[in-house]
Amino acid sequence: MEITVNPNTRPPFLKWLIIFFGALLVLAAILIGASFALAYKYENKIYPGVKIDNVSLGGLTEAQATNVVSGKFKQTYGHGFTFVFNNNTRQIANDDILKLNLESMISSAYGQGHANNLFKRQLKLLVYPIFKKKILLDYQLDKNLLKEKLLSEFAILENPARNSEIVLNIIDADKRTYDLSFASATIGESFNFNEAINFLDNKIKSFKNPTITLSRAADYPKITTEQAMAQTERIKQLLALPEIEFYFDQKTWPIKWSDFSHWLSLDTNSSGQTEVVLNQEMLGGQLDAIAQEINQKAVDAKLQIKSGRAVEFEASQQGQALDVEATLARINEQILAKGDHRIELIINVTEPTISVANTNELGIKELIGSGFSTFSGSPVNRRHNIGVGAATLNGFLIKPGEEFSLVKSLGEIDAQGGYKPELVIKANKTVPEYGGGLCQIATTVFRAALASGLKITARKNHAYRVPYYEPAGTDATIYVPLPDVKFINDTEHYILIQTKMWGDNLTFEFWGTKDSRVITFEGQNKTSNLKELKPKIFNVTNPGPAKEIETSELKPGEKKRVEYAHAGADTVFYRYIKRVDGTEEKETWSSHYKAWQAVWLIGVDPTKVPPIETAPTAPLTETISTSPETVVE
Repeated sequence: MEITVNPNTRPPFLKWLIIFFGALLVLAAILIGASFALAYKYENKIYPGVKIDNVSLGGLTEAQATNVVSGKFKQTYGHGFTFVFNNNTRQIANDDILKLNLESMISSAYGQGHANNLFKRQLKLLVYPIFKKKILLDYQLDKNLLKEKLLSEFAILENPARNSEIVLNIIDADKRTYDLSFASATIGESFNFNEAINFLDNKIKSFKNPTITLSRAADYPKITTEQAMAQTERIKQLLALPEIEFYFDQKTWPIKWSDFSHWLSLDTNSSGQTEVVLNQEMLGGQLDAIAQEINQKAVDAKLQIKSGRAVEFEASQQGQALDVEATLARINEQILAKGDHRIELIINVTEPTISVANTNELGIKELIGSGFSTFSGSPVNRRHNIGVGAATLNGFLIKPGEEFSLVKSLGEIDAQGGYKPELVIKANKTVPEYGGGLCQIATTVFRAALASGLKITARKNHAYRVPYYEPAGTDATIYVPLPDVKFINDTEHYILIQTKMWGDNLTFEFWGTKDSRVITFEGQNKTSNLKELKPKIFNVTNPGPAKEIETSELKPGEKKRVEYAHAGADTVFYRYIKRVDGTEEKETWSSHYKAWQAVWLIGVDPTKVPPIETAPTAPLTETISTSPETVVE
């Protein structure tokens, strides 16, 4: 039997239920489709709705977001911070006061969603555009530095409280007679910098930089007149001590009673109580003066080579230095707490690395390499400086594994070091500068290190070709602190530097113990003797027209050539180091030299010399330049 169901008899709610779920399915499909479309769109971008304060980053890559936020930061804080008191406005430059932790902040913004699982990523893509996601500003505010700058800028406007102070009028220093009184304490006003800085800190959190008005409050003295006067007997007790003496070893430094009397001062301790103290600035100045007599560096034993053997050249010497901080603490303790008048200075002693006893065990027995250069045509002062530099390095010992620095080893380049000045042209004026000629030392050291097969870690060629350092490509320049000539003693024994000067020639010999390494060079030729090397020269360029510089150092109309023209060029050579295990290292040594125009000085009337320009420097004879790009000798 067949049963027929009349559709009109279906319950009405079923129809609406089907419609409702159908709509839900359609909506779900739309949302899922939208989320996947958004996921594709924002695959490598920050999710929509993500912002730092009011700066929206949605849709930006990390690099783009970095540019946007850094630009906003520069716009907001690039001019610094503005503080006002009455009609006085001060602009505090943002010199490392406020730093933005940009990288971590952008990383956090990008991680919103990208760092989650699939479900949360899809959900946040749909939610963030509606409800937004705010990233807190990540920054560092150096409140101490800002306060220091505010104190400096507004110091003239401050009216701080004044503590009562000791007023000692010495009548007769020999008889120790004096009048003791105390300056009156006064109430003042001080700026509430902490309040202003905290207010700025809260504004920075919202990426704001308002003008901040400073306020002042009453500033009360920490030491009143009554509290100071209560220390009268204590002051007299200290002034009655025997003459203060500092001593070390067999030497004594007596302190005049009149000087000591002015060291006495008033301060408050951790409990807020007033007490008599020693003025640390005055006492520290006294110790600094004594330190100049005491301090000396440790001196290693040095050797000279005679007949291929190492012999004693200079005895070693202990180094010593006054420990100012520890001595200050001892003086305060012994004078104030114990009433002692004789205080032993605290000295730190350093032993030399190389003593006379072990000089014959350093492995210095044979020549391992040498460098040669000639300085024919050098003026008197240049020759003198070369001699001083060579003498400074003569007998220098380099430990196994130690990196040698030429700049460090030469020490101070000044008159006290024995150097003489050479004239240089700076901003259209001829002025003397110390150290002209030391690039001759640098070049010769570099060549010795090349010939010895040592690992060279720093070398810079000159800006243009200089006749003293031919062949081109084998020169090196130095300046304090950079550029430098550095190499590592990668042998198993000490290396001794031995210098020789004769006529117009300079030689640096490296003595030590040879190992199995074999060194060869290749340029236009191949040789194991560095002196025979001819580097490849190419890209030769002609110099421009001569340059004329007006100067009042010459008579009006007089001309003097101070620089010859030099052609520019590129050079290259190769160094091969073959070791006992058969391995071979190949090093490429390239140099670029600029074309250099001739330079003439033209004498003019001193009253008509044009204003000094801040132009690059060029040497009259030779100098060590202030920049590796302008090193010219």
